[in-house]
Amino acid sequence: MKISYHWLKDYCDHSLSVNELSEGLTNAGLVVDASTPLGDDFCLDVEVTSNRPDCLGILGIAREVSVIVRDKLLIPGVEYPTNTENIESETTVVNEEKELCPRYTARIIKGITIGPSPEWLQKRLRVLGLRPVNNVVDITNYVLMESGQPLHAFDFDKLEGKRIIVRRAANGETLEAIDGTKCTFTSDVLVIADTKRPVAIAGIMGGKGTEVTETTKNIFLESAFFEPRNVRRSSRKLGIKSDSSFRFERHVDPECVDWASRRAAKMIQEIAGGQILEGAIDLNSIQLKETHVTLRTPKLTSLLGIHLEKNEMRDILERLCFTIISEEDDRLEVCVPSFRGDVYREIDLIEEIARIHGYESIPATSNIGVKLNPENRFDSVVEKVKSLLYGMGYNEVITDSIVDNKQDLHTGLWTDMNGIRITNPIRHDQDQLRKTIILNLLKVKKHNQNHGTEKTSIYELSKIYLGKENGAPPDERVCLSILCEDGFLPLKGVIEVILHRLNINLMLAPHPFQSDLFNPGKSAKLQLGGKIFGYVGEVSGELMHNYDFRSTPCIAELDFELLVNMATLENSYHKTSSFPTIVRDLAVIADEAITWAEIKGSIDTLKMDYLEEIEFFDLYRSKQIGQGKKSIAFRLIFRANDRTLRNDEVDVCQDEILKTLENSLNIRLRS
Repeated sequence: MKISYHWLKDYCDHSLSVNELSEGLTNAGLVVDASTPLGDDFCLDVEVTSNRPDCLGILGIAREVSVIVRDKLLIPGVEYPTNTENIESETTVVNEEKELCPRYTARIIKGITIGPSPEWLQKRLRVLGLRPVNNVVDITNYVLMESGQPLHAFDFDKLEGKRIIVRRAANGETLEAIDGTKCTFTSDVLVIADTKRPVAIAGIMGGKGTEVTETTKNIFLESAFFEPRNVRRSSRKLGIKSDSSFRFERHVDPECVDWASRRAAKMIQEIAGGQILEGAIDLNSIQLKETHVTLRTPKLTSLLGIHLEKNEMRDILERLCFTIISEEDDRLEVCVPSFRGDVYREIDLIEEIARIHGYESIPATSNIGVKLNPENRFDSVVEKVKSLLYGMGYNEVITDSIVDNKQDLHTGLWTDMNGIRITNPIRHDQDQLRKTIILNLLKVKKHNQNHGTEKTSIYELSKIYLGKENGAPPDERVCLSILCEDGFLPLKGVIEVILHRLNINLMLAPHPFQSDLFNPGKSAKLQLGGKIFGYVGEVSGELMHNYDFRSTPCIAELDFELLVNMATLENSYHKTSSFPTIVRDLAVIADEAITWAEIKGSIDTLKMDYLEEIEFFDLYRSKQIGQGKKSIAFRLIFRANDRTLRNDEVDVCQDEILKTLENSLNIRLRS
């Protein structure tokens, strides 16, 4: 539905800007999709839902605006002078289909002068995307857009027999519509006919043969109410859509039929001249029953969660043109206006009050008697880590916490204390609580291998139980164990991904570690912030032999509770610089004992503004480098946020980095 900003002000003299008007209508349920400037006016495109045909005219929109701004709705007058000649002496109307056309009104205006419409009228039609034709046709379109009630003007002198018959078409009857479409009818199409032929398709479009032209002197003005379903079926069958059919399909207000006819007749007399014959033909078989709805104050309070005074409720409803019939202590008896066919239940009245009061004015409250617990941090981290591992191809397993006492043959990672014994075990070979999950995962791999699955990628997130001295209660610790068959570095990469996604901005620092669970020289303990975070390594040859593995798995066990404590669940974002980077690749000679974590940590201590990223990409050993030495290659990425860096600036940063590495770690640039 397109409306003119200035035209709207004829009916509600508000002071809202275009943006304020758009926002107000949108908040009231009439979404303004766009506002387009056209000369000194604006065209607002309003989305009108199918249950609000009352807003398919500018007057209907103005009614909503008047409620929003608490101003009076200005409805144009429709009184006009008539001559002494009565319409019934000139024409008759026969309605053979009262079910399909419950109301039909007609007026005759004689002696008009056809010509261009006044500039103000043409301008308003153009804002809405309508093409001006002549003064009479333009006025019928004007009143259609103003009231939402379709009208049609026939050249009265072209009507055979000077009478109108509302009937069903005969099979095979034809009509050329005003837009040039040639229609062939079937008997289920309702037509407007004279004594000889159809002259219009009821509720859709008039015919070419009786349209108003520059030679027209006398007109027959039609305003009617047509049954919506029949208009919809006929429109689809004939493939013709119009502004009139769009409104009839959505049920126009029967009470507006005569008002729109009077309004158009008055404007035609004022602009095109002529005399309006006395009286009007009004065939009305509609027996409108008033819709009464009871509104209970406690019900409104219960649904909206706010208390409104009865005076405010009455004020909103009366501004929306509802009538208060009676009121008691906690209820109002409301009469619904004829143009609001969508309101017939108590909940509809409550919705009307809510949208005008403003949904944004209703405070958010809890509607349940029990407060919800805040989001559990531990559970959130568990969910995130499990999702990450699943995305990297790992399957979760759940194994038994009660294990056999052979586990004590292997040194515990987290404690040297013996396992915690169960006093009355159900099975004699399962009599203690586990102090690591690693052996459980190895049993799962063995089971899968025996059943034809050679490669296993699994994890378990569960508790281990660590004994304490002097019979103190055990330390129950949640650990995450991961088994990977792709090698040590991929497993380390999995751990780094978890740390990164949990926003733990600490360098993972492996330290040599000896355990009979891992191969010597191929295992490490992991530290974060000086605390032991976990253990990772390649499974020992002894375990390989015991389980008869055909491939060597790597396995890690992490302190999950430490992970939770260090995690940051809220992500932070920063704007990426639009300036180019400068990349420097360096290869340095370091002692064999120096780790990449130490190198990166040493560079990080410089806190350089322009150093955006450090990437390790190569490790190399050879006789030329020397015994006990290794070559480590890494990439430095520099970028400024406010300008393009110069090479000489980056040279200064690079020299400072190399000097720091030499002083702190005895590292020199490889030549």
